Parts: sequence; structure tokens; C-alpha cells
Amino acid sequence: MTLPRRVMAFPEPRFSTPRVIGVDDFATRRGHTYATVITDGERHHPIDVLSGREAAPLAAWLNAHPGVEVICRDRAGAYAEDAALGAPEALQGADRFHLLQNLGQAAEEAVVARRDCLRTFIPPSVSHPASVPPLRQGGSR
Repeated sequence: MTLPRRVMAFPEPRFSTPRVIGVDDFATRRGHTYATVITDGERHHPIDVLSGREAAPLAAWLNAHPGVEVICRDRAGAYAEDAALGAPEALQGADRFHLLQNLGQAAEEAVVARRDCLRTFIPPSVSHPASVPPLRQGGSR
């Protein structure tokens, strides 16, 4: 009990409001309870956890911590509204995970939409995809 008591006696670490933050939700109880995590986008450390994923808590946090210039968030409309309310001058953008997710979905939709065109490029004599010669790497276009 001595060690936890001594650790709890330390003052809360102070932090300055980061210039870049990341905002995302996570499940504390899958399908039932959610929370919002705010991370320092430059140091990659969690800063705060807000209960729920509604509009008001993030806007209140941003109002209490002025100076945020960039907000990386997911595609949820609530976070976009919160960020605009709490830090109207901050730039908003999608985080890397959601950019890659968007890219994957767009690529899949493009392939599905043009699958008939793609079938015409495979010669009818090829019976198994493993027998298709590999594509050339590099080279000029």
C-alpha cells in the first residue's frame, strides 16, 4: 500500500495544450458504453478521456484548452460539429487509419464497378490465376 500511496501523492503532470490533437471513440463495453479519447498528435500520448461520444464534451474540452490548430478525427459527423464549435479556427482532417480505410473502400468499389472490363484482359486459355505470369516490377511507362 505504500507504493500506490506515494505514487498518488505526486502532483498531476502539467501539460500545455498541444497544437495537434487526435480524437476518436472507443468501446469501454462493446455495443453499450463508449468514450472519447484525445491524444497529442505530435507526441502520440493520450491526454484525456471523455465519457460518451456525444457533441458537448469535446466542444467543452476544446473551449477549455484554446490553442489547438489541427484536429485529426474519424469520419463521425458529431466530432466535426464539436470541433467546429470548440475550435472554429482549427483545421480538421481524417486520421491515417480512416484515410486508408477510405482508400480501401474506394479501390474496392472501383474494381467491383469495372470487373467486367477486367475479365476481358485475362486470356481464356488461362485456367488458374497461379499460372498468370507476374507483373514486371519497375521499368518505364
